[in-house]
Amino acid sequence: MIKKLFLSIILLLFLSSFLFSATDNKSYVTNLIKSKTDAAMKLINNKELTEKEKKDKIFKIISPLFDVKIMSKLVIGKKYWPKFTKDEKVKFMELFKKRIKMVYLDRVSLSGDLKVEYKEAIAKGKKIIYVPSIFTVKGKDYSVVFKLWNSKKSWKIYDIEVEGISIIRTYRSQFQDILSKGSIDDLFKKLEDITKTQ
Repeated sequence: MIKKLFLSIILLLFLSSFLFSATDNKSYVTNLIKSKTDAAMKLINNKELTEKEKKDKIFKIISPLFDVKIMSKLVIGKKYWPKFTKDEKVKFMELFKKRIKMVYLDRVSLSGDLKVEYKEAIAKGKKIIYVPSIFTVKGKDYSVVFKLWNSKKSWKIYDIEVEGISIIRTYRSQFQDILSKGSIDDLFKKLEDITKTQ
């Protein structure tokens, strides 16, 4: 009886510790996203900055949140990523980072008429947390889900879903289609063409 009671107490303490840790992480990750978004919104409301200045400053704020290396591996996939040389991987990550900048900022209103509401974060195991949110732009609502993972150093974004459409899934389909029909150079050419304005 005492042994069972002891085991029950240990189990309860373990579960309490796990639940506290998961809740604590969810709060931390939500606040991390919120703080970066709030900082970006202040820039959006700054009437003294040009649109290009706003975009550049906003991306400097949110860029450290993205795990470009993991995102690059995910969009290229296990079949093709090992075929890239070290230099090709570096080049791809640089080009893909530019593309992320274009996609992210194209979907951010720079008019100042922007509101963000955060829903309760969802823990997907110990290392992955989703932060659902609603971006309201000029009265229209858009569902945005930030997906983060614990990279040991810090929590990083590895994917974003906008209206149910995943950036990773979308680009994986496009990039793998190019690679299946052509070469790595063909992929670089495509990315260079669409990011040359950056």
